Amino acid sequence: MDKVKVIEAYRRGLITLQECGQILGADKTQLDDLVSVDHFRRPIKAANYAVADQL
Repeated sequence: MDKVKVIEAYRRGLITLQECGQILGADKTQLDDLVSVDHFRRPIKAANYAVADQL
């Protein structure tokens, strides 16, 4: 499985940090580094939404 997809799944709350580590085969300190470094390198796309106001 792609490392980026696993980290994105963690950020979206689909899996826990522990599950993320198990999938990637990394310990907590490595995960902390991966999650923080990847965050600065490739931000998650913002959700598209529309705002409507009834006057």
